[in-house]
Amino acid sequence: MLKLVNDNDPVLKKQSTEWDFKQDLNAKEFEIDMVQTMVVNNGRGLAANQIGITKRVFAIALENQVPFCMFNPSILITDNELVEGDEGCLSFPGLWLKVKRHKQLTAKYFDRQGKECIIELTDLDARCFQHELDHLDGVCFPNKISPLKLAMAINKFKKQQRKK
Repeated sequence: MLKLVNDNDPVLKKQSTEWDFKQDLNAKEFEIDMVQTMVVNNGRGLAANQIGITKRVFAIALENQVPFCMFNPSILITDNELVEGDEGCLSFPGLWLKVKRHKQLTAKYFDRQGKECIIELTDLDARCFQHELDHLDGVCFPNKISPLKLAMAINKFKKQQRKK
């Protein structure tokens, strides 16, 4: 199992580089390790930089599918509808924030064999994809809300921690 980095690690703010199927790690083995780490930590997604590797790949658990990795993912089309919803993050354990995301999107990615795939995602699957894609761009979900809302959420989280 791979080790997660926490919220103050500078690697989370770094822009990831494209996955090179010829030169980078074995994609199949990397996918197994990423998915295992995500599942063991009860996540729905896990970006490579959350384990300290700045490559454009993330593991994702879409509804009704076996978890897998998306290599070099990108958004092709989004709808205009933004929906606010709760998000958490394995690198920010216990912190939950309301974040606005596109309700639907069409994305492109490569599977572990390097085959191009196009997928349409909605609701929670679209939210998870956008959250993980942000990680690859060095953006963490607290950056998506106002400083005031973030301060309020952190205070609420700290109060809950003191009660335990």
